[in-house]
Amino acid sequence: MAHINLLPWRENLRKQRQRDFYKHLGAGFTIALGLVILGHLSVQGEITYQEERNAFLQQTIEDLDKQVVEIKRLKEARANLVARMEVIQKLQDTRSYVVHLYDELARTLPDGIVLTNVNLKGEQTLEINGVSDSAARVADYLRNLNKSDWLANASIVGSGILAQGEKDKAGAGKKHAFRGEYAFFITAQFAPPKPGEGHEVAREVK
Repeated sequence: MAHINLLPWRENLRKQRQRDFYKHLGAGFTIALGLVILGHLSVQGEITYQEERNAFLQQTIEDLDKQVVEIKRLKEARANLVARMEVIQKLQDTRSYVVHLYDELARTLPDGIVLTNVNLKGEQTLEINGVSDSAARVADYLRNLNKSDWLANASIVGSGILAQGEKDKAGAGKKHAFRGEYAFFITAQFAPPKPGEGHEVAREVK
């Protein structure tokens, strides 16, 4: 019977299996390395994308902040403009009030009274100083003021008899002798009619 030597065949098979193993090991390592690199690139791409989004959001926020500041500036400018327009409108509406006031003071003034000083404090409080030949004249004047369409709440704050020097000063410059002996101090509220009510009066004064 012939003897067959199987050792070379087994040795070759073992070497072949070793080569296949190293090939598979290398392929597995290559695949694993590729997966790691691919995962790293993917994560890095996500990070880069998120950073770009964050930068875009930050820029958008900064632009919005600038727009908010600009809107506030425009609102302040608008408020100032509206305030100026209101002041101009108020001046336009009240420019004839002084004329009406003096006309009303002259119209309500009875004989026997001389006004020495008229002062408008603020926008409403009217202070009237004068001299009269009697207390009854002052009472008549007070009633006339309270009946006025432009004045209200007139009241006597102070009154009294004038000294001789004050009498001469009160009567100075008049064509006829004025025997004013009674000084008075009246306060009243300047209350112009509403725009719809004052137009007719304005036409009468003109």
